[in-house]
Amino acid sequence: MDQVDNLTQGNEAQPSRRRLLLVMGVPVAVAVVCFVVLALLPASKQPFFEAPLRSALTGLGVLGIACPLCVIGSRLRKRSESSPYFEEGFIAGAISLFGLVCLLVGLLCLGLSVYAVAKNLLGQP
Repeated sequence: MDQVDNLTQGNEAQPSRRRLLLVMGVPVAVAVVCFVVLALLPASKQPFFEAPLRSALTGLGVLGIACPLCVIGSRLRKRSESSPYFEEGFIAGAISLFGLVCLLVGLLCLGLSVYAVAKNLLGQP
């Protein structure tokens, strides 16, 4: 009876494939939409990061890329824990690091868009 309980508990701990695809697919779709809208916007005279809409769309797009990278990196890291070889762990770390960099850049872009909105609202040039 304990073996049956262990099997059911092990399956509950892992997310389903559908949920995993949803967690990775929705941010990628948001990123694609943001980048398409950015490409269709007319050219701006002001610097790129002082345009709040462009900066916010760029930030959301980069965050949409960061989410699947972090998920893939963590899944690979969990899988490579039992492996005696270091290559898979190294690749998982590199993917996670790239996801973290994308996350930080996306948050920076969103922060700059908030700054640009606040600057425009306060009436500073």
